[in-house]
Amino acid sequence: MNHAAPSLAALSLLSALALLASACNGGRTRFTPGEDSGVSLVDSGATGPDGSTPGTDGSTPGADGSTTRPDSGPPGSLQPGAACGCDTDCAGTAANAGICIQGVCMTEATTACAEAGSRAECGAGARCWGLDGFDGGICWPDCDASSCAGSCDADGSCIPSETTSCDSTCCGGDGGGTTPGGECPPNAHVEGDGCVCDTGYTVNAAGTGCELPCTTASDCGGTDICVDNHCEAPPCTATSCATGLVCAASGDCVVDIGTAPPGTPPTACVIGSMDIPDWRCTSGCSTLVPFTPANGPGYDNYPLNGETAANQYRSFIRRDVMMLVKYATAMVACQTTGWSFGNGGDLGLGDMSEADGAIPGTSIGSPGHPDGTHVNGHDMDIGYYQVGTANNYLRAICEHTSGGADQYHCVEEPHLLDPWRTSLFIAHLHINPNLRVIGIDGKAALLVESALTQLCSDGWVSTTACGSPKIAYELTDTGRFWFRFHHHHLHLSVSG
Repeated sequence: MNHAAPSLAALSLLSALALLASACNGGRTRFTPGEDSGVSLVDSGATGPDGSTPGTDGSTPGADGSTTRPDSGPPGSLQPGAACGCDTDCAGTAANAGICIQGVCMTEATTACAEAGSRAECGAGARCWGLDGFDGGICWPDCDASSCAGSCDADGSCIPSETTSCDSTCCGGDGGGTTPGGECPPNAHVEGDGCVCDTGYTVNAAGTGCELPCTTASDCGGTDICVDNHCEAPPCTATSCATGLVCAASGDCVVDIGTAPPGTPPTACVIGSMDIPDWRCTSGCSTLVPFTPANGPGYDNYPLNGETAANQYRSFIRRDVMMLVKYATAMVACQTTGWSFGNGGDLGLGDMSEADGAIPGTSIGSPGHPDGTHVNGHDMDIGYYQVGTANNYLRAICEHTSGGADQYHCVEEPHLLDPWRTSLFIAHLHINPNLRVIGIDGKAALLVESALTQLCSDGWVSTTACGSPKIAYELTDTGRFWFRFHHHHLHLSVSG
């Protein structure tokens, strides 16, 4: 599987763009255009502060017809994550050559990626993923280790955005070879290896064509509104969604899972009361500690994957992450005492890291996760809250086989999922600003988003999850590595 990134290929452009749009809209988090949308068209006719017209690679035409790229520094001097125009702009090493991927400096992996997100081929500060049309692996810079000129995806990687581009004749990620056949959308023309909007037109909000820029809603047809000079559908309202859907905080209509739990949030559920611990860490926050005690208010760190009660060697975690999980589970236990559904059990905790920060299973010669994950106590696998089961341990919450083969993701509705408690738990995890991402199964995500919207509206929670949830998922396999292996647990990742 390959890392999602824009493409400037003109061949079958509309189909390619439709697939890229699907990859974003069916993906993990709800992104705004340009954050991870993969726009493949380039605006034309826009003028810079000095009245000049930028080229497709961000260059500015000179009086003699020559072009000069934006201040890119000496050749080979730009570090990973920096804006670039050509491969030669980007710094590299003997093992990892510099490469410009659609306007962002990266490096080439030493070999093809052994695992999605592996560090072995890249070294510190970057992880290995593939890229459609590129042979071998690419080292995508970590956002927390670089200054990113593009945007940061839910994996914490620096990726190109709609504002980054490069010269397709000298960079590795925009084709850089032959000009494919095919036609551009209306109001666009082929230029180099890609399509450029005709003068006076701009890429539409969906990234699928070129349109005249709008200034007011009257410039847009029907009920569309004008946002950043693009016509797009207005956000939903409480009454605008079709039957069976409900308006989510993202402005999208999501599946309606029914009436929210009765009652009002208990006011006594606060830090220092009702066994609710403080999530705020003040010292030794990055220190790896065993997740102890094994049982506490709302959670159960039970032995699994070869552990015993006396040797839970896969259960070492950063102190701040442990405090966050203890807080969130205690809040759920306190707030939901009046809810009559669910199995009533504590939330099961799964793999974390080993005592030395290694991937669980490393000490017995069998690492249980891809390289770069579950290291140094940043990540934790956690069960879903469930209905119709004996407890909330890590188990499949849905049917996950088809044609007699395991698909490793939900192929039907997650009938064992308790979306209300799961959403409440996820929302409480958002209280920590260092939360990076929470990965869940795609079919579960549709129910979780709906429940989260209603819980936020009813005042059960008021964290950033109500406006900007850091939930990662895929409805189809778009190569972002969240489509599989989350049908039996959610994945928590915290930076810092």
